[in-house]
Amino acid sequence: MKAKPEASTIFKSRTPADTTRLAGVLARSLKGGEVLSLKGMIGAGKTFFVQGLAAALGCGAAPVSASFNLMRTYRGGLKLYHFDLFRVAEAEMDNIGLEDYLGREDGVTAIEWSAPADYLLGRSDFLELELELAGGDAREIRARASGAEAVKLLAGLKKAWRRK
Repeated sequence: MKAKPEASTIFKSRTPADTTRLAGVLARSLKGGEVLSLKGMIGAGKTFFVQGLAAALGCGAAPVSASFNLMRTYRGGLKLYHFDLFRVAEAEMDNIGLEDYLGREDGVTAIEWSAPADYLLGRSDFLELELELAGGDAREIRARASGAEAVKLLAGLKKAWRRK
């Protein structure tokens, strides 16, 4: 079996506005069908990033942590399928229906705390964003693209981010 193409980079966010801007730059590159995996410790900014993504997609409501609902849908230019797997074990993944949302062309799927779904993500292209605290409001956002479409998405994101 041929290995999927991969690429990675690190984005430096000095302020919450930088994180929101990165989410907005990403949103403008989305066409539908993309899968985003968001990782990082509590308070790293995963939900904040998804809120910036939703705003840039024109979703009327601001996403909240989906921890108690597992998934919420937000309607904008593209639908945003927001999953939060914080309380989910890998053994429970078959009962959630996440696989039905991976690659849906009418929207983008953003998955917080995505580790239990890693085996599913390996079957499709995805962009993983790991947010790490870097002192105060600063964050390091480690991006890893897996699959040809995700690699193209990341390349476009890097180029647009540098334009500041």
